[in-house]
Parts: sequence; C-alpha cells; structure tokens
Amino acid sequence: MEIHSEQAGVLILRVWVEEGRPDGFRARIVLTGGRHQAPPTAVSAVDDVLDAVRAWLDQLLEPTPDG
Repeated sequence: MEIHSEQAGVLILRVWVEEGRPDGFRARIVLTGGRHQAPPTAVSAVDDVLDAVRAWLDQLLEPTPDG
C-alpha cells in the first residue's frame, strides 16, 4: 500500500489515573491527520478513548479522491 503524505497522521494519547477517585481515569488526545489538526480532547472513559482512536483511523484511511 502506497502512503500519500495527506494520508499520514499522528495520534498522541496521554493516560493517567487520579488516585483516590473512583472515576480517576483520564486521557488527553491530540490528533492530526493530513493538514488538519484538531484541538486536544480530554476524556474520562475508556470507551471515549477507543471511539476517538477508531474515528481518527477511519478518517485517515478513507480513500482519497485520486485513488
């Protein structure tokens, strides 16, 4: 598979647990894809992280108009 520059991206995922809190899971997501960069997102549920990663991959892997 040939990768075009507009089909490249970076996902930075920072995850931590805040001690002493039952809902202590936290994540910060920074996404880029092609020439677009979204503002950082903060989430506090594993499913939200998984949804964000899947959406980013789906968008990144969409076929380009020229091929």
